[in-house]
Amino acid sequence: MMDLKVRFDKALEIADKASAFLLSHENLRSEISEKGTNDFVTVADRKCEELIISSILEAFPSDSIFGEESGRHGGSRNRWIIDPIDGTVDFMSSFPDYTVSIAFEDDNGIAFGVVAVPRQHEVFSAFRGQGAFLNGKRIHTDESTPVSETVAILVPPHRYHNLLDGYMKQMRRFYETVSDMRSLGSAAISLCYVASGRVSMYYELGLHLYDIAAGLVILREAGGKVTLLSDDEDWLDVAASCTAYHDRMMEIIND
Repeated sequence: MMDLKVRFDKALEIADKASAFLLSHENLRSEISEKGTNDFVTVADRKCEELIISSILEAFPSDSIFGEESGRHGGSRNRWIIDPIDGTVDFMSSFPDYTVSIAFEDDNGIAFGVVAVPRQHEVFSAFRGQGAFLNGKRIHTDESTPVSETVAILVPPHRYHNLLDGYMKQMRRFYETVSDMRSLGSAAISLCYVASGRVSMYYELGLHLYDIAAGLVILREAGGKVTLLSDDEDWLDVAASCTAYHDRMMEIIND
């Protein structure tokens, strides 16, 4: 029987190793190429993913991989889902909110997730059915603060300008509901901020599974809710929130 706990412990170890690599190689942020409109990759992205994958396959050679930079490979239905730097533009710009995101999926869905924030020295994690944690301490969504006093993470579609007009109308409705908004540049950290009660809602279009896989299980284990408004793992519209305000969030989006 596959030992998920052994893999979870290894994911924590690998995330720590990857964080240390990125902190010691931030000079690589200037070596940039463009994959698509406003979609960049640095040498650090590729080298960090190589480090993560080699560490996984050394321990679990028959597992499959889905990485942002290397794509899908391996024949096993049990796969690791990796984003070596979620928030590459943050990394390029020396903003502190980039993350390392590592998740594992089995026949029952996402089994665990680890999101490390190297510059903040924070590690969010969750194992299915066992709760969510920040640096080893249990976290929960904020279900009690009045919605008008909360912050939402709202990320305009900077890569898909044809969607901008509709999104800005939705943003206006969000502003009539919450106190303020932020855009952090990393889907993984955004989901974790909802999970830890720092914000009440997070809404973004056009994501990939590797952007959100680890954050999804962390949010759900922290008591939050997420609606994926599409079912293509290469294009996911994500609406995530604390449970108390999820219906209101969906009303805003669908109005």
